[in-house]
Amino acid sequence: MPPLEIHALSDLRDEAAALLAERYARQRAVERLLPEIPDPAAHVPDGDGVVATRGGTAVAYLAGEVDGDTARVGFGGHAAREPEALRDLFAVLGERWGVSRFAVAVPAADAELVDAWFRLAFGCQFMWAVRETEDAEPVDFGGEIRPGTPDDCEAVAEFDEILWLLQARSPSFSGQTVPTRAEFRREWSDLWDDPSTFTHFVAERDGRAVGHALLYARPEGDLRVPPANIDLAHAATLDDVRGSGVGLALTRHVLAWAHEHGYRSMTTDWRSVNLLSSRFWPRRGFRPQYLRLYRAVP
Repeated sequence: MPPLEIHALSDLRDEAAALLAERYARQRAVERLLPEIPDPAAHVPDGDGVVATRGGTAVAYLAGEVDGDTARVGFGGHAAREPEALRDLFAVLGERWGVSRFAVAVPAADAELVDAWFRLAFGCQFMWAVRETEDAEPVDFGGEIRPGTPDDCEAVAEFDEILWLLQARSPSFSGQTVPTRAEFRREWSDLWDDPSTFTHFVAERDGRAVGHALLYARPEGDLRVPPANIDLAHAATLDDVRGSGVGLALTRHVLAWAHEHGYRSMTTDWRSVNLLSSRFWPRRGFRPQYLRLYRAVP
């Protein structure tokens, strides 16, 4: 077998685009809710990258960029006919990037690509997912779901704080400092200023806001977001109502609202180390599109 040779991505961008086209065709054969991509070359990153060839034929490429203390490989950042060659490419770029944290987006259904990264000591940290919208039947949780208003800012700040605390504690160990309640209020204060981008719902029981869900008109144009899609960007319930149907009612409500307003699909994401999210969303029919695999070198 001819030896593996490594080249700059800038010298073999067309070959890298062909590899990405093959990979993405495999993805779309498994997951129908991925966008059509007429020009794969447009999704090969312009950043630092390398291509592996064997006998003059491109067999893998890898590209990414350093963001702070982390090197990130996005949705179009790698593809391979020989997944093992990605390990050689990471050996080159991992040293060149000069950081100790790495995150790579990998097609969830491509077991060979996932395996190559696992054998580089990467683990699953995060999932991007999608499902169809539907005219879902409402769930009776003993309350009502209504549009959110600026008067809900304090409640929304509490919902976000709940999620941050889940991420900070075991087994997530995000390492991030949880903001103060005042910082949460400031962060969310302009939520209702752009109704064409954000749609907010609050679940209320006995006059108390017990949960919320936020939909986001996420821009299209990448290798993830399909046409006629709306994103479920944030959802949370109070700890003391968890398991009483509030989360299920909110999910059914936003799926039905999206369906009624012409959205064909809904995307969302979660940390796989968040025990609540990683169990709740797959049970609601969300299918992983990509995994974010992560490695931190001590």
